[in-house]
Amino acid sequence: MNGTRNDDGRSPGADPQVTAALRALYAAPQDDAYWQATEQRMMRRISAAVSGAVHELRPSWWSGFTEFRSTDWRTAGLIAATLTLIAAGASFVRDKEASAQARELAARAAAESAMPLPLDDATMTRARVHLAPDAPERFLNPFDY
Repeated sequence: MNGTRNDDGRSPGADPQVTAALRALYAAPQDDAYWQATEQRMMRRISAAVSGAVHELRPSWWSGFTEFRSTDWRTAGLIAATLTLIAAGASFVRDKEASAQARELAARAAAESAMPLPLDDATMTRARVHLAPDAPERFLNPFDY
């Protein structure tokens, strides 16, 4: 691996006196009291920040969600997914039924508009009347003989 070199061809860490001075300057404090004081300062700031934030919080409608476990969330999600699928399936079936009913009504309207007389049960079950060959009504309807 090629390292960077100074103008005189030596690496930057080649001077042992400079290296020792920098290590002494940037070395972590060895005094245990320094680390304890730093820890106490950090804990005071954290507790002050947390206590201020806790006083700002008020119970809200979502505060009860913290009591749920992951299995409770999984169960609630599965129930919601099931209800969504049931609603989607019901709307699909209802749409299919409405489409079939609309097609049936359209076909019936087309068939009834093409017929000269409306059909009803009495027309379909009535016995055909046979007219006499010389009856004048016979010529009004060519299908009656």
